Amino acid sequence: MKIDPRQIPEEGLVLNGSVPLSDYDIPIGELRGWNKINYQLQAHKVGQEVTITGTLTSNFETPCARCLDFIPWELKINDFCQVLAAPDEALLDLTPLIREDIILALPLAARCELDGAGRCPRSGRVYTPPSQDDFAEKRRATVWRDLDQLKTEN
Repeated sequence: MKIDPRQIPEEGLVLNGSVPLSDYDIPIGELRGWNKINYQLQAHKVGQEVTITGTLTSNFETPCARCLDFIPWELKINDFCQVLAAPDEALLDLTPLIREDIILALPLAARCELDGAGRCPRSGRVYTPPSQDDFAEKRRATVWRDLDQLKTEN
Protein backbone atom coordinates (compact mmCIF):
# COMPACT_ATOMS: atom_id res chain seq x y z
CA MET A 1 0.00 0.00 0.00
CA LYS A 2 1.47 3.29 -1.07
CA ILE A 3 0.41 6.82 -0.17
CA ASP A 4 1.34 10.05 -1.92
CA PRO A 5 1.93 12.60 0.88
CA ARG A 6 1.15 15.45 -1.55
CA GLN A 7 -2.46 14.23 -1.74
CA ILE A 8 -3.06 14.38 2.02
CA PRO A 9 -5.30 17.39 2.72
CA GLU A 10 -4.79 19.64 5.72
CA GLU A 11 -7.63 17.96 7.64
CA GLY A 12 -6.15 14.51 6.99
CA LEU A 13 -6.97 11.58 4.76
CA VAL A 14 -9.17 8.59 5.65
CA LEU A 15 -8.32 5.28 4.00
CA ASN A 16 -10.70 2.29 4.16
CA GLY A 17 -10.63 -0.96 2.27
CA SER A 18 -8.89 -4.28 1.99
CA VAL A 19 -5.75 -5.56 0.32
CA PRO A 20 -4.89 -9.12 -0.74
CA LEU A 21 -2.75 -11.05 1.69
CA SER A 22 -0.53 -12.14 -1.20
CA ASP A 23 0.87 -8.57 -1.40
CA TYR A 24 2.43 -8.95 2.06
CA ASP A 25 4.40 -12.22 1.82
CA ILE A 26 3.23 -13.39 5.24
CA PRO A 27 4.07 -16.99 6.21
CA ILE A 28 0.62 -18.42 6.90
CA GLY A 29 1.63 -22.00 7.72
CA GLU A 30 -1.48 -24.01 8.51
CA LEU A 31 -3.90 -21.09 8.58
CA ARG A 32 -7.03 -21.50 6.44
CA GLY A 33 -9.32 -19.00 4.76
CA TRP A 34 -7.00 -16.03 5.03
CA ASN A 35 -6.96 -14.01 1.84
CA LYS A 36 -7.26 -10.31 2.71
CA ILE A 37 -6.39 -7.66 5.26
CA ASN A 38 -8.95 -4.97 6.04
CA TYR A 39 -7.74 -1.51 6.99
CA GLN A 40 -9.19 1.70 8.40
CA LEU A 41 -6.41 4.27 8.49
CA GLN A 42 -6.07 8.02 8.95
CA ALA A 43 -3.12 9.94 7.53
CA HIS A 44 -2.12 13.40 8.77
CA LYS A 45 0.74 15.46 7.40
CA VAL A 46 2.59 18.00 9.53
CA GLY A 47 5.58 19.59 7.86
CA GLN A 48 7.78 16.85 6.42
CA GLU A 49 6.21 14.04 8.51
CA VAL A 50 3.16 11.87 7.96
CA THR A 51 1.45 10.13 10.86
CA ILE A 52 -0.65 7.10 10.00
CA THR A 53 -2.93 5.57 12.62
CA GLY A 54 -5.77 3.11 12.50
CA THR A 55 -6.94 -0.47 12.64
CA LEU A 56 -6.02 -3.61 10.71
CA THR A 57 -8.29 -6.66 10.84
CA SER A 58 -8.59 -10.06 9.25
CA ASN A 59 -10.42 -13.35 9.86
CA PHE A 60 -9.12 -16.87 9.32
CA GLU A 61 -9.00 -20.31 10.91
CA THR A 62 -6.01 -21.60 12.84
CA PRO A 63 -5.32 -24.97 14.47
CA CYS A 64 -5.96 -25.07 18.21
CA ALA A 65 -2.76 -25.86 20.10
CA ARG A 66 -4.79 -27.95 22.55
CA CYS A 67 -7.20 -30.08 20.47
CA LEU A 68 -5.72 -29.52 16.94
CA ASP A 69 -9.15 -28.69 15.45
CA PHE A 70 -9.36 -25.51 13.38
CA ILE A 71 -10.88 -22.59 15.27
CA PRO A 72 -12.02 -19.20 13.96
CA TRP A 73 -9.63 -16.37 14.74
CA GLU A 74 -9.96 -12.63 14.37
CA LEU A 75 -6.71 -10.76 13.98
CA LYS A 76 -7.23 -7.18 15.13
CA ILE A 77 -4.58 -4.51 15.45
CA ASN A 78 -6.28 -1.49 17.02
CA ASP A 79 -3.19 0.59 17.57
CA PHE A 80 -1.42 0.68 14.21
CA CYS A 81 0.68 3.86 14.31
CA GLN A 82 3.58 4.97 12.16
CA VAL A 83 5.35 8.32 11.81
CA LEU A 84 7.20 8.61 8.52
CA ALA A 85 9.46 11.19 6.94
CA ALA A 86 7.73 12.50 3.81
CA PRO A 87 10.07 13.89 1.17
CA ASP A 88 8.27 16.05 -1.39
CA GLU A 89 8.34 13.69 -4.37
CA ALA A 90 8.41 10.22 -2.76
CA LEU A 91 5.53 7.82 -2.22
CA LEU A 92 5.24 6.29 1.24
CA ASP A 93 5.20 2.49 1.18
CA LEU A 94 3.27 1.10 4.16
CA THR A 95 3.58 -2.54 3.04
CA PRO A 96 6.62 -3.56 5.18
CA LEU A 97 5.23 -1.70 8.22
CA ILE A 98 1.81 -3.37 7.95
CA ARG A 99 3.48 -6.75 7.35
CA GLU A 100 5.59 -6.43 10.50
CA ASP A 101 2.64 -5.51 12.72
CA ILE A 102 0.58 -8.41 11.35
CA ILE A 103 3.35 -10.96 11.89
CA LEU A 104 3.81 -9.75 15.47
CA ALA A 105 0.05 -10.04 16.11
CA LEU A 106 -0.30 -13.62 14.83
CA PRO A 107 -1.06 -16.14 17.59
CA LEU A 108 1.84 -18.34 18.63
CA ALA A 109 -0.40 -21.04 20.07
CA ALA A 110 -4.07 -20.25 19.56
CA ARG A 111 -6.40 -22.20 21.82
CA CYS A 112 -10.16 -22.61 21.92
CA GLU A 113 -11.90 -21.42 25.07
CA LEU A 114 -12.77 -24.22 27.50
CA ASP A 115 -16.09 -24.17 29.33
CA GLY A 116 -16.33 -24.11 33.13
CA ALA A 117 -15.77 -27.87 33.35
CA GLY A 118 -12.59 -27.68 31.25
CA ARG A 119 -14.33 -29.15 28.18
CA CYS A 120 -13.24 -28.28 24.65
CA PRO A 121 -16.19 -26.91 22.62
CA ARG A 122 -14.98 -28.66 19.45
CA SER A 123 -13.79 -32.11 20.50
CA GLY A 124 -15.69 -32.42 23.78
CA ARG A 125 -12.53 -33.63 25.50
CA VAL A 126 -12.03 -32.54 29.11
CA TYR A 127 -8.68 -30.96 29.91
CA THR A 128 -7.74 -31.02 33.57
CA PRO A 129 -5.31 -28.61 35.16
CA PRO A 130 -1.84 -30.01 35.91
CA SER A 131 -1.67 -32.19 38.99
CA GLN A 132 0.28 -31.21 42.09
CA ASP A 133 2.81 -33.89 41.16
CA ASP A 134 3.78 -31.89 38.09
CA PHE A 135 7.48 -30.98 38.26
CA ALA A 136 6.95 -27.50 36.78
CA GLU A 137 4.28 -26.72 39.38
CA LYS A 138 6.53 -27.89 42.22
CA ARG A 139 9.44 -25.82 40.91
CA ARG A 140 7.23 -22.74 40.55
CA ALA A 141 5.99 -23.18 44.13
CA THR A 142 9.57 -23.50 45.40
CA VAL A 143 10.67 -20.34 43.62
CA TRP A 144 7.76 -18.33 45.02
CA ARG A 145 8.35 -19.74 48.54
CA ASP A 146 11.99 -18.65 48.38
CA LEU A 147 11.00 -15.19 47.15
CA ASP A 148 8.36 -14.86 49.88
CA GLN A 149 11.02 -15.64 52.51
CA LEU A 150 13.25 -12.89 51.11
CA LYS A 151 10.35 -10.46 51.30
CA THR A 152 9.59 -11.25 54.96
CA GLU A 153 13.24 -11.04 55.99
CA ASN A 154 13.55 -7.44 54.81
